[in-house]
Amino acid sequence: MTNSFLRVLALLTVLLLGGCAASQMHGYEPTYYSYNVPQPLLDAVRLKLRQNGLVDAGIVRDSTGRVRLAGSYANEDEVDRAFVIVQSIVGIKSTSPFYPENVKLTRWESEASRALAANTTASRADTRPGRRIAFVVGINTFKDSKHFKPVPGEDDARVVMRSAEKAGYSVISLLGSQATKAAIEAALARVERDLRPQDSLFIYVSTHGTQPLPTPQGGDNRRMSIVAWDSGDASINNEPDYYLNLQRTAVSDTLVQQLAKKPTRNTRILIDTCYSGEMLRGLPDASGGYIARTNHGAPERAGISLASWTGPAFTAKGIRQAFEGPPADLGKGKAARTTLADELGSERAYTIITATSEGEQSLAPGNPDSTFTLGARQLKGSFFTQAFFAYLDEAQGHVEPAFEKAREFTRNKAQEVSRGERTQVPRHFATQSADRNSL
Repeated sequence: MTNSFLRVLALLTVLLLGGCAASQMHGYEPTYYSYNVPQPLLDAVRLKLRQNGLVDAGIVRDSTGRVRLAGSYANEDEVDRAFVIVQSIVGIKSTSPFYPENVKLTRWESEASRALAANTTASRADTRPGRRIAFVVGINTFKDSKHFKPVPGEDDARVVMRSAEKAGYSVISLLGSQATKAAIEAALARVERDLRPQDSLFIYVSTHGTQPLPTPQGGDNRRMSIVAWDSGDASINNEPDYYLNLQRTAVSDTLVQQLAKKPTRNTRILIDTCYSGEMLRGLPDASGGYIARTNHGAPERAGISLASWTGPAFTAKGIRQAFEGPPADLGKGKAARTTLADELGSERAYTIITATSEGEQSLAPGNPDSTFTLGARQLKGSFFTQAFFAYLDEAQGHVEPAFEKAREFTRNKAQEVSRGERTQVPRHFATQSADRNSL
């Protein structure tokens, strides 16, 4: 009798621990949660797909009741449009993140092939001294002020520009109304065209982010686009149509990643954007009640996925030192190198820093003109960017110690200003050791 009781107790303990883990680990919630998307919302999705020319697209319910894309798509741009429609009607949580199986032309296969083909012997033979190039975007207020609240992007960008110039970078900047979609895309194309393998590249972006979309890697490897000064349209009041317009008028992070995958001596990227469900909460929409219930009354939030810039997706996008030959140990009976640092080569440095983890907002003082203190300093801007570059000065440009201090400061500050209701935990990925990773 005692043994039976102990077995039951052990089983209950396992189940309780499993449920606790499921509720706390990001990405596991859908496995243990059943979604009941109302049929009228499914009908609205199908109608909106047809209205936007996606006549071969379809949707089905997955095993947990989420809406999953089915049917066929000409390319990943069509898939993106379909995800925008589904997410805007039923919400991010009720949308299955897995890509449809029938996509005729995949974006990264063609782009990776072009990138590798472009790395010719001519680029190897270039013996000119390497340059330091920085591309900085920062926006405080937006043309569509109805839907985009002010953020301290320009304040942050000016601090970044000063630090980059001090470190010897030639800075290309777009601030405020200069940072239109056309201007950002043109600048990205120009930097990509002129970048050489021996150069060092630094990219900084501080603005709003759009609703994140799934990637072909599936799971929670979501990516998001960058809101330009002229993104959006204040006259559109229908939520799916607004999101579709926003997708068209924002700058795809594909373009930033395309620049990041160019062969360089080193590449540094810092993204200080967030997506907040509060951004468009004022748009009237019949699905708002369902989405609110699914999120227990809270606005839906998600953020840039570090996984979309690293791991298998990272190397699949061709981010590698193109003038490096195949690993020397291949063909000699030794195991192939499998780590990301090995894939990139010992001479290639790559760093990606995001100001938040997924599902978090990038926080700053509530009043755009307010300042906050860090030691004896008075800083104006977002908590993470301002703290990171202040600590970077103290660390003489060394990234790791500056990041660790800024992350701890940001985490504590987020808890303080929100009275424990919000978190902000910045993330950092690098391919080289701490003693070599400096701005």
